[in-house]
Amino acid sequence: MRITRAALVLAATAFTTITVTAGASGASAQPVGQEHRFAAQAVAAVTSDGVATAPSDFAVFSGYYPVVIDGYLANPNGDCSSPIPLPDEFDSACKAHDLGYDLLRYAHSHGAELGPWARQALDSQLDRRMHEACDGRVSPASRSYCFSMADIAATAVNGNSWRQNYLTPVKESGFEYGTAGVLGASVLAFSFVRSRRVDPSDNFFLPTKAVAA
Repeated sequence: MRITRAALVLAATAFTTITVTAGASGASAQPVGQEHRFAAQAVAAVTSDGVATAPSDFAVFSGYYPVVIDGYLANPNGDCSSPIPLPDEFDSACKAHDLGYDLLRYAHSHGAELGPWARQALDSQLDRRMHEACDGRVSPASRSYCFSMADIAATAVNGNSWRQNYLTPVKESGFEYGTAGVLGASVLAFSFVRSRRVDPSDNFFLPTKAVAA
């Protein structure tokens, strides 16, 4: 199932003024087998750049309160978990993606798992935001490298989501990291070869951020 942006925007419109009081009205009382309504609304709003708040008891589950970072509602403790360095520009997008995944886990913990549309929307948003973050680079070579790293990260994330049927994220045997590592080695080799044909002052490997897995 693939959710359309129009559907997300429609859902977000209905959710742009959600408050803690609204969340408290039944955030943890969802019938088993049905999607968690407030978590679904939060994901829909977040992935359409709408205004959203988490369910009222989300902080108890997650251990943190979501905050706005670079205009995105995000997990303040999140990061771009990757075995290879990723550009600093991806940081806020990764934190927002981490919040989204925590919303999926929250819904699952209440016996009301969200459907594949939610994880697909979150992964698509991460992909888009990472690529948009690269637009600020001035050097064509640096910008191209940034786009390549965004492709690597998005491919690794989507590959792992596909393996998990786009449902609740769970830790597995490092498949996503292995995928990123193989792709990363390929793009770094490509970048090295290409760097022999560009001005070294482009320094297109920077800025990057080494992040622990």
